[in-house]
Amino acid sequence: MSALIAVHHALDEQVGVFRELVLVGDGARAAAVLAAHRALTERHASDEEAHLVPLLAGGSRWPAELYTGQHAKLLAGLDRVLDAVAGLAAPRAGWRRHALGVLDALAPALHLADHHHRAEEQDLLVIAEARDPALVAALARDWLAAAAAHDALLADARAALRASEA
Repeated sequence: MSALIAVHHALDEQVGVFRELVLVGDGARAAAVLAAHRALTERHASDEEAHLVPLLAGGSRWPAELYTGQHAKLLAGLDRVLDAVAGLAAPRAGWRRHALGVLDALAPALHLADHHHRAEEQDLLVIAEARDPALVAALARDWLAAAAAHDALLADARAALRASEA
């Protein structure tokens, strides 16, 4: 299947790290991870809209507007979660309730991202890969290279999570 599915998995992994950070009350790291995730999601969406959505002409299950509209909603949802996570810090009074609020704010974005990724994997990526596999592979390589710029941030977050378990 498409090389861009690996991008979806990487995005999902970033959200997993974010959620764990929220659970331990590490709001600063959680916000940094989510900000990186949002930037990478925006790049991914922009690349799809510029290069892959035009390949749909006449042969897709869903209209191009589905993908572009979901991209806009997903980015707006991530912005709401970034606002919600601000100020989260354990052991500040009320931090657990704050963490629950952040996870509640994240739920609609997670649901949309899951639905959106499945739609892409069943339609957009299948068509794009059939029509221009080299382009799909190049976009995936470029995105994964951009994501690598955040490897140190994710490594720090994972180390902090390991330390919180000790």
